Amino acid sequence: MTNFFALDWYFIALILFIGLYCMLVSRSLLRQLIGLEIMSKAALLAVISSGALTNNLSLAQAVIITMIVIEVVVVATGLALLAKNFRINKSVDIWDLKGLKG
Repeated sequence: MTNFFALDWYFIALILFIGLYCMLVSRSLLRQLIGLEIMSKAALLAVISSGALTNNLSLAQAVIITMIVIEVVVVATGLALLAKNFRINKSVDIWDLKGLKG
């Protein structure tokens, strides 16, 4: 079996920075949620790569399933908050959230 560990981590870092860039430059809440999802996919790939390197794929699979469940909850909550914000402000722009001060 050929070891592609360095190449794997190169692409994991690339995907992570794409997600981070998407979150930092976008004013849209939906795009920021998508950026968060891209970053979480990079974390999943990192766990898979680490599990493959250490020959402990069963533990990596268990961690990944847990991460997927948590990710689904985060996405559902984020989309619910996004829909509620859109109903109130008629926009998904993050700068429109200034009116949420208590």
